[in-house]
Amino acid sequence: MKLILVALVACIIGTVVGVAALFLTENVGAEDLLGFIPIIFIVAMLMCGLSYAPGMFWLKRRKGCESTQVFPLVAAFILNIPIFIFLLFALSVGKFFSGFSEVLLFTVAFIVAGLVFGRGFVWYCRGKSLVIS
Repeated sequence: MKLILVALVACIIGTVVGVAALFLTENVGAEDLLGFIPIIFIVAMLMCGLSYAPGMFWLKRRKGCESTQVFPLVAAFILNIPIFIFLLFALSVGKFFSGFSEVLLFTVAFIVAGLVFGRGFVWYCRGKSLVIS
């Protein structure tokens, strides 16, 4: 149950950061928000279940939970490589995004979601209160 809560919080924080970055970079309309929020949230939830959690359990088996800095970095950068490749491919096709700035917004949102999930996984792994170090 705690890991599901960690995934949900990571998706919400990633979505909020992505929407904040959207507001800071572009003139935002309702259709932008209605398209951006569900896509980022749903894909982040899928990444939590299909990439972050299995990767974190594998890393826990290999390294244990002592190295708290490794988990967020691996979730944010290494486990997001497939989504980064997909975003760059979709940008090169030219039908999905209006420019590089939209791809950058999605990338930032997934990096933040990965960082939060990795940090939350350390909290889940240790089974005690989260201490920021």
